[in-house]
Amino acid sequence: MNPRVPAVGLAVCCLSLTLCAGVARAQGETPAFDAARVPAEGAGEKAFVPAGWKVGGRAGGDLDGDGRADAALWLVPKDYDTEGVNAAPESQALLVLLSSEGGRLRRGGLATKLLVPVVPQYILNLSVKNGVLVVNQNYGMTDVLDVTDRFRYDPAAGRFVLIGRDAFNYHRPQGPDWPAVKVSENYLTGVRLTTEERWRGQRPLKPSEKREQIARTRTFLEDVDEDHDN
Repeated sequence: MNPRVPAVGLAVCCLSLTLCAGVARAQGETPAFDAARVPAEGAGEKAFVPAGWKVGGRAGGDLDGDGRADAALWLVPKDYDTEGVNAAPESQALLVLLSSEGGRLRRGGLATKLLVPVVPQYILNLSVKNGVLVVNQNYGMTDVLDVTDRFRYDPAAGRFVLIGRDAFNYHRPQGPDWPAVKVSENYLTGVRLTTEERWRGQRPLKPSEKREQIARTRTFLEDVDEDHDN
């Protein structure tokens, strides 16, 4: 589950998904996550989780190259049900904790706009691969969007930088009336690869591919905004 749709199309797609599912952003029921309540350092994970919130999921691995195990935590409201297929919570956050000497933890990154709120059939997968934090979100009932953001720690900046973004926009079920578009962007090499899958009858055709150069942008974890309705 990879690749991506252009920003304008993605915004329209996200809005369409929300409307079709009859899901509206609730006002005032769950307050937005307050980053100011998360300390810079702490003795354990619990010290970083504000009252009224909990850890809904996690991924572990060495993210800063020091040989110690670090963690990425999915923070959700305390009453949010993380079991089975759900709509996304009205507010959520991604917290990265880096291990320090003596077993203490420090805040390595905190994203409050990366994770998409209030979308149907929401799935979040977190993983650490070769020191890269991989954040995969999949949501939608008939029209589905699968988005993967990849982050690498920059020692000079002391922050996580977005190095790649993939998105896959497809229809469920896939078939001749609904082309599937995959877009993969690599911000280290400055390359965008767009792939479109089509069918003739029930027979898939050879996918079309388009490769182009893009700007080698430098965006930090805290600044990535996948919530295009915000």
